[in-house]
Amino acid sequence: MRHPRAALLALLAAGACLFEPRPDNTRYYTLEPVAAEAGPAPGTPLSIGLGPVVLPPYLDRPEFASRLGPEQIGYSAVDRWAAPLGEVFRRALAEDLRSRVPAREVVPWPWSRSGAPDLAVSVDVLRFEAEAGGAAVLDARFTLRAGAGGAALGSGQTRFREEVQPGSTAAAVAALGRGVGALARDVAAVVRALPPR
Repeated sequence: MRHPRAALLALLAAGACLFEPRPDNTRYYTLEPVAAEAGPAPGTPLSIGLGPVVLPPYLDRPEFASRLGPEQIGYSAVDRWAAPLGEVFRRALAEDLRSRVPAREVVPWPWSRSGAPDLAVSVDVLRFEAEAGGAAVLDARFTLRAGAGGAALGSGQTRFREEVQPGSTAAAVAALGRGVGALARDVAAVVRALPPR
C-alpha cells in the first residue's frame, strides 16, 4: 500500500506537468518595401497624402488569412502580423510611393486643410491574402485627387497574383510585399501622366 504522502506528491508532480507552459511557436511578419528605381520625376518633388486605405473587415485581425475557397477564409494559429495589418500595409505602401514617384514626403491621412498634400491617394483593398493552392493575391482600387478633397485626377486598379509554395507563409508575405510594390508602381504611373504642376 502506497503511503498517502507519496501518492499526494505523485499527483502534484503529474499536475505540474499538465500545467507546464508550452513554448510559443508564434511567428510574426511585416511587409518590406520593394526597392525600385524612381521613374521620371514631375516638375518638382511632390507631397503625397496616403489615405484612407481601407482593408476588408475580415483582414482586421492579427492572424494571417488564407483563402480556402470562394466563400471561405482560414486563419493561422501561429502566423501573425507584427502590427495591425492596416498599419503594416500603409507603411510599406508609403515607402514604395516615396521611392517610385518620387515624393518629397508621404503624409498619412487624415491631414489638416492647412497641411494638405499636393496629391492624395485613397486605396480600397479588395483582397490581400494567400490562397490555399499556393498564390499570393492583392486586388486594390485607387483614386488620385488634387490636395485635400480636390477633384479626382485619375484612378486605377492593381491586380497582382504570384504563385508561391503552398503552405509557406514567409513566401506568401514576401510575395504580398511585392504586390504592394506593384500597387505603388501603378499609382506612380498615374502621377507621372499628370500635366506638370
